[in-house]
Amino acid sequence: MVAWIFQLLASVSRLNNGSMALIVVQNTSRTEFVKHLKRYTSVKNQFNFPFVETYTVQEVKVQPRLKSGPDAKENVCLNAEGNYPWNIDGDLMKEASEVHVRVHPQLIDLYGVNTDDLESSQVTCNCI
Repeated sequence: MVAWIFQLLASVSRLNNGSMALIVVQNTSRTEFVKHLKRYTSVKNQFNFPFVETYTVQEVKVQPRLKSGPDAKENVCLNAEGNYPWNIDGDLMKEASEVHVRVHPQLIDLYGVNTDDLESSQVTCNCI
């Protein structure tokens, strides 16, 4: 069941192709969002909504919209409810900060693949 749902969610993504699926859900009513979520467990296309966009990316940088105007404080980001509920991969991010997500192809070995090359691996991550 999980593999079937993953194929629907990210049909063009693979573990080794250096890309990830970016699913952007714009503001919508709670009723429409629940309809979208229910489609994840059905054979219907869960992306066939006007408020859902999908992309295949290698890197994404999300920046908050800053409040503008004469009374705006520095780095203040507010939505209609007055908080910052960014939902990134199921985690609520309440800080008004930039989020940068990048694919690092072959940084780790999955399921024991390439264990012979593990000793000589030169792949590094310098993003932190």
